[in-house]
Amino acid sequence: MKLLVASALAAFAFATSAAAGPLATTSIAVSPAGLDLSTAAGAVAMAGRLDRAAVRACGASSFSVRDHQEAVRRSTCYRDAMGEALSALDAPAVSAALRERAAPAGDR
Repeated sequence: MKLLVASALAAFAFATSAAAGPLATTSIAVSPAGLDLSTAAGAVAMAGRLDRAAVRACGASSFSVRDHQEAVRRSTCYRDAMGEALSALDAPAVSAALRERAAPAGDR
C-alpha cells in the first residue's frame, strides 16, 4: 500500500502479494478542498478523510464490522499508507490530529 499526495489529491495504491496472484492497485482520491489544514477543525477533518480512504483501500469499508475496520487500522498496509500520506502532505496539525485520534482514551 502506498499513499501519494499530489497538490490537492492523495492517491492510495494497494498492492496484493505476488503469491496471491497478479498485482492489483486501488486508488482513492482524497482532497483537502474546503479545509484549512492549519486549524484544528481542518486538520481533524482531513485526518478523518485520510483514515476512511486508507481503511477502504486496505480492504474494509464504512459498512464493515468495527472489528474488521480496527484490524485494518493495525495492518502494515494502513500504517504504510498513512505514513506516506502524512509525509507527502506535510501538515503537522493533521499528523497531530491522527495521533490524538489513535491515543487510548486515558492518554488524552
